[in-house]
Amino acid sequence: MLYYDFISYGDWTFTIKVSKNGLKSIDIYNHQDLSNLTLNKEITAPYIQILDNYFKGIPIPKDIKLDLEGSSFEKLVWQQLIEIPYGKTASYKDIAVRISNPRAYQAVGNAVGSNPLLIVIPCHRVIKSDGRLGGFSSDIQLKIDLLHKEGGKYL
Repeated sequence: MLYYDFISYGDWTFTIKVSKNGLKSIDIYNHQDLSNLTLNKEITAPYIQILDNYFKGIPIPKDIKLDLEGSSFEKLVWQQLIEIPYGKTASYKDIAVRISNPRAYQAVGNAVGSNPLLIVIPCHRVIKSDGRLGGFSSDIQLKIDLLHKEGGKYL
């Protein structure tokens, strides 16, 4: 069973989904159908608190309980994203090098784009090798807002 709740930051509202095994997803709320999920503020409260703290400037703890679904490659990339410090950025190529596959930057980009946990797995911290923003699976303005909030540098 999946549980959900909402949290807002500035102009953004996010849907968080939680299973009995941990945080499952964080998405920008776009009026998606949630009828097969259960609204449960008690179960989602610890995760809402972590996100609320993040929006107040406190980095996400690395030991947060996650319930990830993805390929072993995606999970490897996502773990590297978690290692990017608050306020810092890394390129797709940097991530590829960190996973000992320096030519896999396009595959890294695909894995970054399939990240189910906005903010917690900080895909917004990944930029192009030339310092430009690059893509973002959600609204690019959110990436800009999060990087500004953290003091991350990009061109």
